[in-house]
Amino acid sequence: MKKKKNLIKMSVITGLLLTGSSVLGGSINVMAANPANYKDMTEYSSYESIINYESIKAENSSPYTDVSVALYDIDQDGTKELILSHGTCLADWVNDIYTLKDGKYVSQIGTIGSQGMFYTAPDGNGIYFLYGFQGYQEINRITKSGENITEILIESRELGANENYTEFDNKIELLTPDSIPTGNATSTYNVQVTAPDGGVNMRCGAGAEYDKVLPDMIPNGTMLTVTQEAVASNGNSWGYTNYNGTYGWIALTQVTKYEEPTEGAPIPHTRYVINCNESITLRTNPDVNAAEICQIPLGTAVATFGDAGNGFISVYYQGSSGYCLASYLSDPVD
Repeated sequence: MKKKKNLIKMSVITGLLLTGSSVLGGSINVMAANPANYKDMTEYSSYESIINYESIKAENSSPYTDVSVALYDIDQDGTKELILSHGTCLADWVNDIYTLKDGKYVSQIGTIGSQGMFYTAPDGNGIYFLYGFQGYQEINRITKSGENITEILIESRELGANENYTEFDNKIELLTPDSIPTGNATSTYNVQVTAPDGGVNMRCGAGAEYDKVLPDMIPNGTMLTVTQEAVASNGNSWGYTNYNGTYGWIALTQVTKYEEPTEGAPIPHTRYVINCNESITLRTNPDVNAAEICQIPLGTAVATFGDAGNGFISVYYQGSSGYCLASYLSDPVD
């Protein structure tokens, strides 16, 4: 975990006077602040095993090791990198940097030594790393190209008697994993696997293009807890969940949202759409002339709640309650 890889360090300017976020001078567009709700970011789930591993190792170490993390897109290519900062003191502190190769595979691409502060670079080209100790400071620009991290020293000097350490706008917050706020996280909810082909695959990312993290499908009838949602490239919704200690993403089209029935409420049963060419109609009332709510594709699993009369059955599908003709639904499978 500590091995330095693909890290190039170059001292290009020494003694360059920097004041605040005006380092580059001139007319530039200052980068916006980096949001700190890291757990809501799609990349977090891919990095979570690394974060958990370091956190568990830290808890069992002596002396105790602190661990904090941040996610930021260093090269602005659309994929956020992981900064994993850990150590017991200044002497052994390091900041490991990870990225997602091909947007899928976690790869450590460098290590920045010392404990310090990270800022977004004012011109968007990488990030700034500031190290300060007993009146001495170093400022480095960290850039990424492919799977290579370059560290360029842009200042190294002793501060004046009344001079403060340099500060920049838009600090990248390093937070302990258990203190990361969630700004757009989906409320946790339970689902039951009700897939037409008998189960759902768990993948390392939100989309069918990502690799499976389990060799076998999670079978129908399994109850899972969804803690995050993301939209795949094809527009379908995916949920982040845990199955027997393995974390990953599942297609929400293959599950049914489960709510504990209240006392006296009908118990739902899973049925599948059959006997049609493409889809059937979910209607507002048990009548063929009632308004259409949506179409339910052939082979889709739905939750049903019993006979509604007039040849219809009460159906719950993707957040909508309505009625479908019973002749287009299979017998209960649970």
